Amino acid sequence: MQALSSPDYEYLDAGAGGRLERFGPYVLDRPSPVALWAREHPELWPRAAGVYHRSSSGGGHWSFRARLPQTWPLRWNQFTFEIKPTGFGHMGFFPEHTGHWPWVAEQVARRPGCRVLNLFAYTGALTLLCAGAGAEVCHVDAVREINEWARRNAAASGLSGAPVRWITDDVLKFTARELRRGRRYEALIADPPSYGKGPQGEKWILEEQILRLLEQLLALTSDQPRFVLFTSHTPGFSPPLLRNLLRPWQDRFGGEIEAGTMTLASANCRCVLPSGCFARWRAEKTSRARAAEAAPAARAAQGRRTAEPAP
Repeated sequence: MQALSSPDYEYLDAGAGGRLERFGPYVLDRPSPVALWAREHPELWPRAAGVYHRSSSGGGHWSFRARLPQTWPLRWNQFTFEIKPTGFGHMGFFPEHTGHWPWVAEQVARRPGCRVLNLFAYTGALTLLCAGAGAEVCHVDAVREINEWARRNAAASGLSGAPVRWITDDVLKFTARELRRGRRYEALIADPPSYGKGPQGEKWILEEQILRLLEQLLALTSDQPRFVLFTSHTPGFSPPLLRNLLRPWQDRFGGEIEAGTMTLASANCRCVLPSGCFARWRAEKTSRARAAEAAPAARAAQGRRTAEPAP
């Protein structure tokens, strides 16, 4: 699943444990543990205005070779996002997720007004995409400052009046309350971190709590669901594993699941950069999936006709 392109973003190179990207006018050098190959364009790396250095004890720090503004805009399609280097090495925007945008927009367009629950929603790129396509969105993140950032992105994108509920809460507590309230959603999106904390210090450990979360999300799914999108940057959460996590939706509602790796690519680089994995379920099967299911029966029928003696 390759990221979309934008004039305001460019994946320049990767290798030797790092990734080089341009966000707007600024080139930045950040760690990438999966980029184990040699750099294709070592001459580009000195152009980086900022370098993020990861600490062995967790976290890290930035060093800057040029003066950068505290924040700056990044435009992608019709949306505008506030970009800034954070203490965790993030920029407030995950380019690899844009590969899902056309698919998500198509699912929402097929069910105007559908209710979308976006968990671990960060600065709101998929929230804005869904709201802009006509959905009612419940945006949940545990960090108040991140939700405020997401709301600034909505305002900058002309969506401050869109039907979005902005929720600062622990996702497990919130989904349990939604169940008690009797609320249901046609679409579910989740991008859970490996570790995290809720607003009251609640601990989130992905491997220990993912099953409970998925059980609650399945119970929150309406009788006429549209889609589920699950993404992960946690090592070991491979496409087959994520596909297995979404099996309960297929078992209950039919439809199809696809899973894969999110990547960044460049016309100037032969090596694509793996940037997490995904699985996504949709209620309606594609024509390709229907044809694949029908193929064995068609081959069997052809075999029977071939085996029949001529009159």
